[in-house]
Amino acid sequence: MSAVAILGCFSQAKPELSFGEIVAATGKPKSSVSRLLSALQGCKLIEQDPHTRRFRPGLLTFELGRLYRAHDDMIGLVEGHLRQVCEHTGHTGYIAILDGSEQVVLRMVPGSNPLRVVSPPGQRGLALLTSNGRAMLARLPDAEIRARMPDPFPQLAANAPQSFEALMARIRDIRRTLNSASENEAIDGVASQGIALAHGETGEMVGLAISYSSQATPDTERALVGKALREMGQRLGSLVGDRLWKNCALAERLPA
Repeated sequence: MSAVAILGCFSQAKPELSFGEIVAATGKPKSSVSRLLSALQGCKLIEQDPHTRRFRPGLLTFELGRLYRAHDDMIGLVEGHLRQVCEHTGHTGYIAILDGSEQVVLRMVPGSNPLRVVSPPGQRGLALLTSNGRAMLARLPDAEIRARMPDPFPQLAANAPQSFEALMARIRDIRRTLNSASENEAIDGVASQGIALAHGETGEMVGLAISYSSQATPDTERALVGKALREMGQRLGSLVGDRLWKNCALAERLPA
């Protein structure tokens, strides 16, 4: 029996349970249930009412649930705004998160313009090769970026950073402009622009990107994509409490 089996005994209909009810629900020996309850109490996943002696989910489960809801709410909020940008520009959008040196695609929002190569949800790739991946890396301290990089530094496409020093030069530019761009790096023939957004309360970070054909997209269209991403970053920054984007929006409203 695992601790998950005990946690699974609780529900909205049964938020509190006695020791006997937990034993009956799991069908396991009292000694095993007692040992696991003690362990769960020790890490604040379960607590016991001092008067009724009944058990209930602890503070840590509440915190985890709150973080999960914040994550779910944030992704839904970001996807809604990204969808508007994709409808306006006609290009494909992506939402991704960092996992070590990689980025993982969470959502893809298809555009109306044809793009033969797309990255489906769940696909992984080196974060340093993508616009939203580098935008997320730029939000981290330099030492953490170095710690996340593969060693030795990988051999990459000609347009990609060829060394850690070259990567950091791009990172510094992203920190200055809040905009990241990629061109024929992760996928030949595909370019993109990306930004990163961090939740002010939970610190959760996501990367947003708009991708398009590197050959068929003129500079004027790329400028419109960059403007749309920046405006989206400012709107979302105010909604999720991202100080970087909130301060950026404030600075643009101040007189020169």
